[in-house]
Amino acid sequence: MQSLSRRHFTLGLAAAAAGFAAGGAALALRPGQRVLVVGGGPAGAEAALALRAAHPRASVLLIERDPTRLAREPDEAGLAGFLRPRAEAGLAALKAAGVGLALDEVVSVDWAAGRAVLFSGRDLAFDRLLLAPGTAPRDEAIPGLDAVARHAWPAAWGSPREARRLLAGLQALPERGHVVLRLPEGEAAHPAAALGRALALASHVARRPGARLTVLDGTEGADLAQAFAARTPAEATGRVEWVSAARGGRVRAVDTPRGLIETEAGTLRADVVNFVPALRAGAIAAAAGLADASGWCPCDAAGRSVLRPEALVLGDARKAARRTVAEALRSARAATDHLA
Repeated sequence: MQSLSRRHFTLGLAAAAAGFAAGGAALALRPGQRVLVVGGGPAGAEAALALRAAHPRASVLLIERDPTRLAREPDEAGLAGFLRPRAEAGLAALKAAGVGLALDEVVSVDWAAGRAVLFSGRDLAFDRLLLAPGTAPRDEAIPGLDAVARHAWPAAWGSPREARRLLAGLQALPERGHVVLRLPEGEAAHPAAALGRALALASHVARRPGARLTVLDGTEGADLAQAFAARTPAEATGRVEWVSAARGGRVRAVDTPRGLIETEAGTLRADVVNFVPALRAGAIAAAAGLADASGWCPCDAAGRSVLRPEALVLGDARKAARRTVAEALRSARAATDHLA
């Protein structure tokens, strides 16, 4: 395949941007063009498969830093409720479809040259770039919340290692022990996951005599609390307290060595803490110039970036997205339709 000169690629991006204004027709893939899909979660894998099916003569390469995201092995016992969703299509299905795979991480994008720079030091040329960067923790100005605190009070928001630490703490919970779940301030980034986490912890508490759960809910509105109340395990009735933001559920300081959490409503002492951080789009979103001051990627309904109209953003990183697996898959299909 003949390589593109910088001039031709830059002109191509200008044409792509003009095509967006005219409805996106200029994004259609031509035989032999190179597509990079960044992120091997449900949205990225779905997009890679859809592109290979629709454009068998195009080169589609999926870049994912975590090989376990594409593994088909069963989840470890007890961890399923604490791990991020895996792609429906595993490694074998992607390879069978002709999707290339690079176990690496994109750290920056040179849009003018049409090249993605990888953590390994390599750089890859592309004609089209689709990003499914997922989410990452956002820094919070909470006194005492440092790296040591985050290790002691794991988020277990997609990390198997953190999930094992949290599960070990729950298994060692003493009788009459106190578990605290912290949900961050603002709009719930993953409401279904947050509800699932609260229910999973309530189930653990129900199995431990005298144990109790406090949910410190800093999110806006009462939807999560109402959904939880409707589904709380009967065994946990009377042993769960949901403290909304309106009732002082926001965290103001922490002291992990002493197991203390200072909230607007007062100070709590906990034996096990599941401290879910505030979130933003994954790091590559900001590095590629796709995230705004909110930390999320503003996009149109098809996933076209408002800040970089030549980029397509998939899944949870999109600003105001409904962050569910079903919505991630829908975003992948909507984006790939624009490359048809």
